[in-house]
Amino acid sequence: MLGIPVMKLAVIGGVGVVAFALIAHRNAGASQSNAQCAFTVNADVLNVRAGPSTADRVVGRLVQSQPVTAQPVVQNGFRQLDGARWASVDYLVAASGNTC
Repeated sequence: MLGIPVMKLAVIGGVGVVAFALIAHRNAGASQSNAQCAFTVNADVLNVRAGPSTADRVVGRLVQSQPVTAQPVVQNGFRQLDGARWASVDYLVAASGNTC
């Protein structure tokens, strides 16, 4: 068998399986954390701003019932959305299963 002792093959194989399991678990946890920070817009039109203030410039708009992902960061009544954008928490309704 290629000159590699069976015990070494078993150890190498076991290490590979453990490494694969750890990487898969870490990736699953990362995707779940993003999925759990989801909201739906509860306004006809919601301004998205460059920062957490009405003084910050409008960089986009969201519409009624539009789903949006966010970060757990809230400042001055604004929640940070993905892409360093901000929207008022008054018009964001947590999606089902949201723990953000």
